[in-house]
Amino acid sequence: MASMPTELDFADIQADTTRWEGRISHMYLDTVAKVTVGVGKMLPDATAALALGFVRRDSGAKATADEIKRDYLAVAAQPKGQLAGSYKKFTQLDLPEAAIDALLKTVVDAFVADLAKRYAGWAGLPAQAKRALLDMCFNLGPGGLAAFARLKAAVDARNWDSVAKECFRNGIAQVRNDWTRDLFLKCKG
Repeated sequence: MASMPTELDFADIQADTTRWEGRISHMYLDTVAKVTVGVGKMLPDATAALALGFVRRDSGAKATADEIKRDYLAVAAQPKGQLAGSYKKFTQLDLPEAAIDALLKTVVDAFVADLAKRYAGWAGLPAQAKRALLDMCFNLGPGGLAAFARLKAAVDARNWDSVAKECFRNGIAQVRNDWTRDLFLKCKG
């Protein structure tokens, strides 16, 4: 049996996260009313938004701190539960595509570093398992994923059938849970 690839391809991760999280250039509220931008990057406060490279939608000029704060507060004041695009009318700024990609790369790199510390032999895990674990980490956060102790034990044991049974998350679409499960099952070879 041929060995499975172990290297992650950022293009795959970018496609995975965009599929499940979306890719929105303006600030919006996520499903739990957190201001978010790009590929599911939650902004805990206006200060976090100030660190990003927002530009004015009308001119492409670099946004000022006051403009960024205004967009953040305008979005934060809206009711949750709307489609991400519906928040655009409350904003005047966008995050350029290159900035969205750079932000996503930073988040993914941080998650990979965290996962490498938590999972024995991370480097040797099949790429499909890494993609599934990254999706779970992106959705749950590192702390939320850490609560899946049986999943971790099954990953460390390379028991892919058990991992597939333990990866179910509440509060997301069944199709996403099925996709994650199927990635783990592909690791059986």
